[in-house]
Amino acid sequence: MLRIRLLFFMTFFVSSVVNTQNKFDYVGGVKLNDSLIITYKVNFEENKGQVKGYSITDIGGEHETRSNIFGEYNKDEKTLSFREIGIVYTKSPISQNDFCFLNTTLKNFVFGKTKKVRANFIGLFSDNTECINGELILSTQEKAEQRVQKVVNKINNSKKITDSVKQKLNEFNLMNVLKMNILKKDQTLSIFSKSSSIKLIVFDGGKLDGDEINIMINGETILNNYRANKSEKIIVLELKNKKTSIVIKANNEGEIAPNTVVVKLDDGTNEIKALSNLQTGETTQIDILRN
Repeated sequence: MLRIRLLFFMTFFVSSVVNTQNKFDYVGGVKLNDSLIITYKVNFEENKGQVKGYSITDIGGEHETRSNIFGEYNKDEKTLSFREIGIVYTKSPISQNDFCFLNTTLKNFVFGKTKKVRANFIGLFSDNTECINGELILSTQEKAEQRVQKVVNKINNSKKITDSVKQKLNEFNLMNVLKMNILKKDQTLSIFSKSSSIKLIVFDGGKLDGDEINIMINGETILNNYRANKSEKIIVLELKNKKTSIVIKANNEGEIAPNTVVVKLDDGTNEIKALSNLQTGETTQIDILRN
């Protein structure tokens, strides 16, 4: 339980500051009218006034969802308008038509200078009917990183936390887990793709500690007792059906629990990087849905 709580904390706060090549990350939350706050991260890439990127809602939660975003930036008027336009992946069981997409305009906004963002947003279904409104509250990564470092220092200096937990948390920090999807037991991650094939890439991105997994595609075992290492294992999957199911099973927890193997999926348009967080015998599932 301690590992899970600390991992969620790191997932919420840890990420690198990306401000080269006109790329910017903000993290915070969306506040709904009923005062419920849901974690939210947005990545912007600006080029001559055109903005693209992605957002992640409910980071590390049961309904974590990544959406593509598109927008416009007016440097003279200091305004940024952006909207979510489609789902890349989700852990939520609801259908695509039931998702509420965020639309907002940020005023007095300057890329590279604005540190905090607070603005109202309108939520729209895919048919442009209104769903739910609220407030967007974001900040850049510097302050978050400072807070994380303070927590990491306290953890490393604590005598109540085992060395194995400290080592695993430091490993997550180095791997920048905010950019990764955490694959938990009995969860299904649904990825939407228009491609005819997708690359499944498996490796160990942290310390080699002997993590072993099985991978099954539509019920057929394609990797058995596979020990992850630094070399990427690349499997090309042909997406012949509307749904392709990938099941990952942890055969052990290596030298340092839990089982943490990096899984990347790349369909040529989107790349999704995930990290298993499983105990021995536990499974997680990824469904590739062609749309």
